[in-house]
Amino acid sequence: MRRADIDGQGVAWALGAFAASLLIGVLVQPFRQTIGLENAIILYLLVVVAAAGIGGRAAGMAAALSAALSYDYFLTSPYNTLVIDSLTQVITVALLGATGMVVSIGGRVRRRSAARAKTHANAIRLLHRVTETAATGGAVDRVAAEGLHKLLGARRVSLLCRSPDGFAITLDIGQTHMPIDLDAVTHLDREGRIPPGHHRVLAGTMVLPRRGVALDLVARKRPVGYLVIIPGHDLPADRTTRLAIAAIANQLAIAASRQPQP
Repeated sequence: MRRADIDGQGVAWALGAFAASLLIGVLVQPFRQTIGLENAIILYLLVVVAAAGIGGRAAGMAAALSAALSYDYFLTSPYNTLVIDSLTQVITVALLGATGMVVSIGGRVRRRSAARAKTHANAIRLLHRVTETAATGGAVDRVAAEGLHKLLGARRVSLLCRSPDGFAITLDIGQTHMPIDLDAVTHLDREGRIPPGHHRVLAGTMVLPRRGVALDLVARKRPVGYLVIIPGHDLPADRTTRLAIAAIANQLAIAASRQPQP
């Protein structure tokens, strides 16, 4: 999930981090001459790490700012003001804020990597389930469509098969009230590549075109239909995920080619 913007959970963690920074300042202030300011800094950084790790990047940055201001107000002279009379303390406050920002960005990178790895694992599991269903003669089309609908958080997943009058929808999952316009969606190639001019990248990650994608179902060099996916929101769809989708489309093509033609 993209966490570039602060959401409800992020707001809660940002406010919690602000309150925690104030509490640290109030509790440490009477002991500032003996506790060691480096220990206080560690406490502030723990708050920032927690806010960034759970609340997201924006919450982490808000926590970093709160920590720097609280440290400045309670633990630098002159006390209980935001004025600093020592260059050393100015540098310390600046480094505290900067470290908090770096921790927030690093936490975001880790979350993105974890989310990508989870998506890859789910895509591979779905591909395995589809091929296993095909091997046992099960309903490959439904297993694939329902799995892709869940994997991609799609608004709609449709399977179109060739008929004498063109293409007929044989399976439709999700928001099925709108007609499908094959000319409006982006057609991916046999390996799930998005053609030039249709790329969408958010926060460094490829996502599916807003109007949806279609993959040609081709078996024995003969077109047998289309797999159409209309995304619901901007979930990562990088090279590995799209390659898995293309492999699932190949299984659907094989299954469709075995169906008796009208």
